Amino acid sequence: MIQLYHGDGKGKTTAAVGICVRARGHNIPVVFAQFLKDGSSGEIKMLKQIGVKVMLPDTFFGFVRSMSEEQLQKTKEDYAGFLNDIEREVYSRIRDNDSSASDENKQAVYCVLVLDEVVHACNNGLVNEKEMLAFLGRIKHKTEVILTGRNPSADIENAADYCTSFQKEKHPFDLGVTARIGVEL
Repeated sequence: MIQLYHGDGKGKTTAAVGICVRARGHNIPVVFAQFLKDGSSGEIKMLKQIGVKVMLPDTFFGFVRSMSEEQLQKTKEDYAGFLNDIEREVYSRIRDNDSSASDENKQAVYCVLVLDEVVHACNNGLVNEKEMLAFLGRIKHKTEVILTGRNPSADIENAADYCTSFQKEKHPFDLGVTARIGVEL
């Protein structure tokens, strides 16, 4: 199944991390792939410690709005290969877990995959949305997929089995408070 966490509110990635922790508690393999982030947030270290396969792209240039055309193109090229790497990793995890699973649980989840900020990457043309949706169609039968980001397209929303909107009502950032270590990053 596909879960979509979207909106302008805080907590999308945090909710996805919670699913990762829950899945690992049941010995389900987890792949956590981040787009448009540098991997320095606090949850990355902890996810690795509990056996989550964390995947980060080779390039990171900061906020999309600050990237040059050359940086945008390099990121787009990197992300095309990154999506292929993610697919190979997920198939490997499914294959390994499928061989050890019993037939008793027809609803078994063989792998959890988080594509953190993939919606934002699609919105900015850095990930080809049609290719990403085709990829999801290939893996969603035994993989629980969590997509995060703002302003998903109608096609992404339609592909989702779960759709949760995070709405900001109030945020310290609006008052000039920057992200705090251990809370926002």
